[in-house]
Order: sequence, then structure tokens, then C-alpha cells
Amino acid sequence: MKKVMLSVMALSVAAFAQDAKENPVTAVAANMYKTVANNITKSIDKMPAEKFGFKSVEGTMPFSEFVGHLVDANNNYCSAVSGGTRPASVRKETSKEALAKAWAAAVELCTKTWAGTTDKSMTAIVKMGQREVPAAQLLLQNNGHSWEHYGNLVTLLRMNGLVPPSSEGR
Repeated sequence: MKKVMLSVMALSVAAFAQDAKENPVTAVAANMYKTVANNITKSIDKMPAEKFGFKSVEGTMPFSEFVGHLVDANNNYCSAVSGGTRPASVRKETSKEALAKAWAAAVELCTKTWAGTTDKSMTAIVKMGQREVPAAQLLLQNNGHSWEHYGNLVTLLRMNGLVPPSSEGR
């Protein structure tokens, strides 16, 4: 598992080394994705496997389902922009190991998508489902969506006495 995460991290460094002078909007947005993806990765690592079924209250998603939902969303948005095939859903997966692996693959897909994106290509019209929208809409929606659900992971980590990655060292 650590090998997979190290490869994703190495790929991230290379992919986000975009020229901010030529593509300032893309460089900033790609860096925002890198930050949230790293926070989610660290959250998955921190939560003990036996707590992946933990939920804040009845009727809400457990930690595992938030992670599966994030994997699916990243795959959906980034495959639509990159033109690739969307991987099968993992939303109902409960295994920490399987979800960590699926998350690493989703981050790799999105990292490659961001690496191939420029300010100009953000205006390209892409198809997602029945809709045709600018690539920027999907990539920026994915960023916002990832940050939104990272907030859910933060709550679940704190309820289990764990410090979220974005609060470490404070």
C-alpha cells in the first residue's frame, strides 16, 4: 500500500509542476486539488480499519462510504475531462485496504488529468452523462466536492479522537 501511495505522491509532484506564468488558473486549481487529495489520503491512512464503518449519527454515511463516494466522484469528473473510461463504483466497499487502493488510483487519474490541462483546455466542452459543459466546470466542481467531503472526514476523525491532517502540527 505504501508503494502505491509513494508512486502517487511522486506523480503528483511531477504533474503539478505546471508553469504558473503560462497557465496561472490551472496551476492554482491543480495545487488546490493536490492539497485536498493529500488530506484525504492522510485521513484514510489515519482512520483505523475497524472504524471504517463509523458514522456520526444514524442515517448518515459511514467513513467508508464517504471515501467510496469521493473515489467515484473523482473518477467520474476526471474521466469525463480526460476522455477515459470511468472505473466501476466502489461506493459500497467497506474495506480500508480496497478503498485506499481505489482512492490512490482515482488520485492518479485526476493528477494525470490536471497534468494535461491548460488554461485554454479548461474551456473545452466535454460530455458528462447527458450534459456538455466546459472542462473547468467539472474539474473545479471536483475540487469543491472533495473539500466538502474532506470536511465530513474531519468530523469523523475528530469523533474518534484523531487529529485531521490539515490540523496537524498546530
